[in-house]
Amino acid sequence: MRNRILAGLGVAALVTVGVAAPANAISDTSADLYVVHAFPGLTVDVYVNDGDEPALANFEPMDVAGPLDLPAGDYNFTVVAAGGDPTVEAEVAIQLNASLAANTSYTAVAHPLEDGTPVLSAFVNDVSEIPAGEGRITVRHTAQVGAVDVRSGNAVLITALANPDEADVLQLPADTYADINVVPTGTDTRAIELGDVVLPAGTNIFVHAFGPLEDESFGAVIFTIDDLHSAPAGVPAGEAGLGGQSNGGLIALGAALVLALAGAAVVVRRRTVGAER
Repeated sequence: MRNRILAGLGVAALVTVGVAAPANAISDTSADLYVVHAFPGLTVDVYVNDGDEPALANFEPMDVAGPLDLPAGDYNFTVVAAGGDPTVEAEVAIQLNASLAANTSYTAVAHPLEDGTPVLSAFVNDVSEIPAGEGRITVRHTAQVGAVDVRSGNAVLITALANPDEADVLQLPADTYADINVVPTGTDTRAIELGDVVLPAGTNIFVHAFGPLEDESFGAVIFTIDDLHSAPAGVPAGEAGLGGQSNGGLIALGAALVLALAGAAVVVRRRTVGAER
């Protein structure tokens, strides 16, 4: 399924990649891991547990991988520029140890802080049941820019969201929400245009701010987790988030999915990937 979005307002060209993923595959012994590459201009190789070969090679900006069904436990990750040597300290971009807990869904995001420092931020995905007729929108600030507001038209939905934080999860009636846009906090200068966002019932849409690109524009990397429906009498879902923790479990095995950029126009690609329950 494709939606074409035209960017408006000069520097507000939008770059968006979307992945529609099936329900989580977590269990009493495993965790789910989604991987988002939100660092512009840096293609990387990722090594896991001191492997001789990269677990994820040539992972490009705006790629999304997952959900990866991984055994719960401790991992170490080394990220180098594509073709780099993970044993040479000067070539290592990021290195960290991380733990993945069973029965938990994570997203790990490689992105710049506001000052440009590359980090890995880990977030817990809310995959609890969603009451009938409702959906969720999860917004994460992972772009190299100061605090932002997220709006529908001129109405502010989320205020003063800073890098590398996650906003409180918005749980809303399933509907089409008009003119979703992102502006620097307290201004009317649109940095990201998402247009009209369709929120299906039983779905959590995850939005990760991305940029800047070489032309100083910003965009978003988006994936969805669906099939989170509950019965009409289901218990309302709570909120989850490990906003901006840079010691989370990033990047393990998996295939990267697609990026799209065509001038001022953007193709949103939605693909089903990964393991089902």
